[in-house]
Parts: sequence; structure tokens; C-alpha cells
Amino acid sequence: MTMSTCRNTQEVSAAPTPTVDRPAGKPRAQSRWRRLLGLWRDTEGATAVEFVFVAIPVIYLMVGILEFSAAMTVSNSLEAATNLSSRLGKTGFVDVAEGLDQSATIRAEIERRVGPLIDMNKLEIDAKAYADFGSVGASEPWNDTNDDGVPQTGEFTDTNGNNFCDGCTGFGGADNVVIYTITYPWTIMTPLMNRLLGEDGIFNLTAYSVVKNEPY
Repeated sequence: MTMSTCRNTQEVSAAPTPTVDRPAGKPRAQSRWRRLLGLWRDTEGATAVEFVFVAIPVIYLMVGILEFSAAMTVSNSLEAATNLSSRLGKTGFVDVAEGLDQSATIRAEIERRVGPLIDMNKLEIDAKAYADFGSVGASEPWNDTNDDGVPQTGEFTDTNGNNFCDGCTGFGGADNVVIYTITYPWTIMTPLMNRLLGEDGIFNLTAYSVVKNEPY
């Protein structure tokens, strides 16, 4: 009786343990999700990332403000130089000692004021003369046939009959009205801002001055 019981016990113990088939790769997929979830919950280094996202726009804005301030400084200096040089123009002053004509004298005065701030080779000086204030804006056609830069009778159409080429390039004569336009192409270096302001990264700084020449 005892031997039979032992034999049955051994037979039961020797019986193979049934196995349960599990989908291949499931534990590995769960492990990946746990890692991703851990990375999502991990806050280490978050401050550094947030600083980068905030610092870049702030630095960009500061650089843009500095460049805009520099452009405005040059613009104000250019306007002041235009007013001072136009005063020389209305008196008919010519720097004979330096061998300059009236145009070169005015240009030299502007360079003395703003030369260190800009490239004088890019500066454009335009002066248009009118007989009087009543003729301002009524520009007349002019064809400088002899290329001397001085309107001569027969080269322009005197539409208002005042025997003066209104709106023609030049510094005029005694009692004439002259409009000075000084333009400087300022190159915008800050990215994106050079697309928002100006054209092709160029912002034209322009200064005007209207004077009536003295009866010199």
C-alpha cells in the first residue's frame, strides 16, 4: 500500500509543467513605453531648455534694437548735416582755398559731420532749384544737351514762362529756392528685420532741407 502511494507521487511529480504561449516581443514593447514615459516625466535639464527658448528671441530683439538705434543716430546726424550744408548753399559759399566748387563744398561739409558714421561713396546729394516758392513742385522737362549740369535756354521747356528751369538739378542763384535731398542706403544686418524693413535689406535714410538763397 505504501509502495503504490510513493509510485503515484513520483509519477505526479514527473509530469511536465504546462507552458503558456505569450506574444513575442510584448515585454520588450512594454519596456520601451516605460522608458519613454520616464523620459517624459523626467524634469532634469528642463530649465536649460527653457532658457534657450527664451534667450534666443531676447538676444535677437536686443541686437535689432541696437541696430535700429544706430540707424536712427545716423539719420539724425544726416539731417543735421543737411541743414548745415544747405545754409552754406544758400549763401553761395565756395571753398576756393580747397579748390572746390559749390557741390564739392557742400559734400565736404556733410562728410565733416557724418563721415565717420557712413560710407561717403554711397551718399547721394540731390539739389533742385526753383525760381520762387510758388514754383516749387512744378518741375519742367530739361535735356542737358551739353552735359554741363547747368540749364540753358533752349534745353528746358519753360511751361510757366518765368525764364527759369524749375525743378532742374542745381543750386540755383540769388533769391532762388532750393530743395536739398540727402539719401544714404543703410544696410540692415539683423536677419528677418532686413526683410521687414526696406527693400533687399536696404533701408534708405533720407533728409530734406528747403532754403531760399540769399541775394548774394
